[in-house]
Amino acid sequence: MSTFGKILAVFNVLAALAAFAYFLPTSWGTRQSWAYSYYRHNLILDGLPLDKEDKDNEGYLLVDKMSENTQKQIFQGAGSPVKTQMEEIERVKGTIQGREQEILQNMARTGPERDEFRGQAPADASEVIFKEVNDAKDPAAKRAAIAHVLFNCYNDEEKQKRLPVIIGLKEFVREVNQSADAVIAMAARVRRSMQRDLAAFEARYPQLIQDIQVLAEKIEDSKKQLEVQEQLSKSHNMLVSKRAQDVTDLKKLIFEAKDATRKAMKALADEQKLNHQAEAEVGKRAKENQDLEKEIRRRENVEK
Repeated sequence: MSTFGKILAVFNVLAALAAFAYFLPTSWGTRQSWAYSYYRHNLILDGLPLDKEDKDNEGYLLVDKMSENTQKQIFQGAGSPVKTQMEEIERVKGTIQGREQEILQNMARTGPERDEFRGQAPADASEVIFKEVNDAKDPAAKRAAIAHVLFNCYNDEEKQKRLPVIIGLKEFVREVNQSADAVIAMAARVRRSMQRDLAAFEARYPQLIQDIQVLAEKIEDSKKQLEVQEQLSKSHNMLVSKRAQDVTDLKKLIFEAKDATRKAMKALADEQKLNHQAEAEVGKRAKENQDLEKEIRRRENVEK
């Protein structure tokens, strides 16, 4: 190789190194941007890490990848941020007091299960609600159990905004479909029960109509008897009112008679008193007459 060729080769190597040094930061930044975009895409599909020990395919902890800025972005409008699905389960445990029976009924996947919890909730209702989560052995089963619990513990707004962030769109869609299937199955069960009730009603319909007619006749008879009794009651009330007026008038007459008797007795007493006084005066005058007669006789005897 000539000297010029050697110089040209060295120049090409230097140019290649300069191009690599120039494009390396740009390529690295692009790769990092793609990696973060892929991470956010997986967050949307798979949701938060299952727990603090959940790792990616390369063995790195998933919670270490979630920065505070990422948390704020994915939980914007979806409530307070959490880092794992199990952390959200622990948070929800403190918010369901008094709603255990309602949650258990909503979690039922069959009609008999819903009927079982329709009455009073069991004493360990909270343990029953989270039993499926605690008993799950593999990550897929635990994610499904967490989605089922949170779907039935959240209110409507949390289901729309927070639940997809926590469990991811995959589990969210699967849980919605399962809940819809359960509702359809229970609705079919209710329809079958309604059809059985309708058939039983139709079988008893003629007898029920007859019983209704008999009851209607009894009601009409009772109405007529009630009208008669009301007329009698009205007549009796009029008689009672009249008798009450008679009693009032009689009491008035008795009072007036008593007052007249009292006055007559007083007048009689006054007359008797006058009679006594007159008798006393007559006795006094009679005595005076007797004394005068005696005096006259005495004087007549003296003159003789």
